[in-house]
Amino acid sequence: MMDHSPLSPQERRRIEGDAELLARLAGDAGERQADAPAQRHEDYQAWRAAELRRQADAASSPADLAAAADVAHRARAAMEAARARVRCVSQVPESRPAARTGAMAQVLGAASAEGYAPWLDLGVAAGAGRELWDEPCESWVRVPDDLPRGQFVALTVRGESMAPLLHSGDVVLTRLGSELRRDAMVVARRPDDGYVVKKVGRMDAESVELLSLNPEFPAVRIPRDERLVVGTVVLRWCGHE
Repeated sequence: MMDHSPLSPQERRRIEGDAELLARLAGDAGERQADAPAQRHEDYQAWRAAELRRQADAASSPADLAAAADVAHRARAAMEAARARVRCVSQVPESRPAARTGAMAQVLGAASAEGYAPWLDLGVAAGAGRELWDEPCESWVRVPDDLPRGQFVALTVRGESMAPLLHSGDVVLTRLGSELRRDAMVVARRPDDGYVVKKVGRMDAESVELLSLNPEFPAVRIPRDERLVVGTVVLRWCGHE
């Protein structure tokens, strides 16, 4: 039997927010220059935004609205992944015990030489005053062979500030480097609050805006200092698809 119980105000706001944000993302994407494959993806997502609105307007029950919300959630995640150039893999990463023990800075070279990345829990290393590079590392994650050469670290995400693309427990593979690109997903250090995974927003000579995808979390700004940027997220492993 279909459930016709009314939606809570929170559920309705989430559904409406997903629809609004997806439509805005699709509109923003159309104004940006993109290569042909990316543009085709953004055109598809724009169509999905319009289709979502049609479904939501025609919905006659909470179940219909929940189905439309699920479409919005998945479409938003796909679009954000495309814009950030993050590959999404719906499985746990291939890992092994660290062949060499010690702090991440001590084992990074050895792991990279074998095609692996040190794996840390960002939630553990996120506290103010803690240095990611000093955290002990007991596991390594296999770096896919088709990724560009470089050094990588794997970090387990904690929190829901980057939903719908990232959820608590997801693992992100981050290519080390201080390069910043608008819309990229980066791991950065807030001087007083530890490490975060955020989307790059506006930048100027003095500061960088870091955005959350979840509208319940405000944007923050950090000084434009290469020492505060760990690297760019290039891949996400998860079990939430």
